[in-house]
Amino acid sequence: MTEQLKLGDFLGTELEEDFMSFNMSEIQEVLNNLKSIDAIDLPHAELLQQQALRGADIITEYLGKIVKTVGYLESKVNSVKNKVSLEYTAPEGRTTTDMRIWASGCSPEVELISIALAKAKASKMVLEKKYSILISSHYHYKEIAAGLRKTILGINPSRNDVAEGYE
Repeated sequence: MTEQLKLGDFLGTELEEDFMSFNMSEIQEVLNNLKSIDAIDLPHAELLQQQALRGADIITEYLGKIVKTVGYLESKVNSVKNKVSLEYTAPEGRTTTDMRIWASGCSPEVELISIALAKAKASKMVLEKKYSILISSHYHYKEIAAGLRKTILGINPSRNDVAEGYE
């Protein structure tokens, strides 16, 4: 019996992932290959399709982790802001609501968490764009492979005897 693989195994157990250390080398290698290599025959087009899907698969795992981290950091920012706001007391004695809001907005701890949140959101955007490029590339090479199959098999799309699946 094979070992069970659970969704939590993909998302990780930490609340906040170290997203800055995600290994992007394989994804960048795939993107460089897709950029510099032309599909010259059917097996080559299919290989490029597979590489694009492999890169997209890796990014999907990273996106799950980064979405979890963004949610955690957003909650943490709100929690720390509320805590700082509630604990603030004015030095001269009378504390107003505006003073509490101002204190929570300029707290060094809130600032650090906000910076981490901004980095996480930027990382998420980069991953989403790279994912989009890889999926678009996959479909591009899929179209090329379909065209090559038509020419290899001698299928004429204008005839009625077109093989099913090659339309």
